Amino acid sequence: MTVRAGFQAASDEGLIVPSPQRGWYVRDLVLREPPSRLQSFTEMAHELGFRPSSDILDHRERPATLDEAHRLHLAPTAPVVAIRRLRGMDGRPVTVEDLVIPVAIAPWLPTADLTNASLYELFSTHGIEFSYSRYTVQAQNADATLATLLNLPTGGAILVATEIAFAQDTTTPLLSGTNHYRGDAYQFTADLTR
Repeated sequence: MTVRAGFQAASDEGLIVPSPQRGWYVRDLVLREPPSRLQSFTEMAHELGFRPSSDILDHRERPATLDEAHRLHLAPTAPVVAIRRLRGMDGRPVTVEDLVIPVAIAPWLPTADLTNASLYELFSTHGIEFSYSRYTVQAQNADATLATLLNLPTGGAILVATEIAFAQDTTTPLLSGTNHYRGDAYQFTADLTR
């Protein structure tokens, strides 16, 4: 009974999951991007039964760099909000997220509390809906800073996902983002047709 109670307690905390007639298994903490569907980190985590978290590493208004201005269709040095967050699931680090958002699109963002917040939900409360994204994923090795944040050895495998996200009714980007995912915590699926 004590062992059974221990398994149940671990299950209640989301550490293990029961499998009928097979036993108990450590829960798979992999964030799976659904094919051909734009979702926020928070939405994906909730859909998989995980508790998302967000630690703010940087959140400030500043002029856009030339590269950012080009990607976001802005004039050089236009004001943007730069955000860096450590995103996690069930207390484990999954990705370091870097976002750049034009202040003209989200003037409320420089003072918004982003701790454990979904940007998609915040944008939605201001009448802005994300519709589509240009998304690229590339394998890299973590530098010392990313390795420390993601609890990896320096040079550990990461997947770097870059995106430019848009609303349906505009060709002006809402944000430019880069996520640095732990290689063992993220899976991207795409539907390829011919």
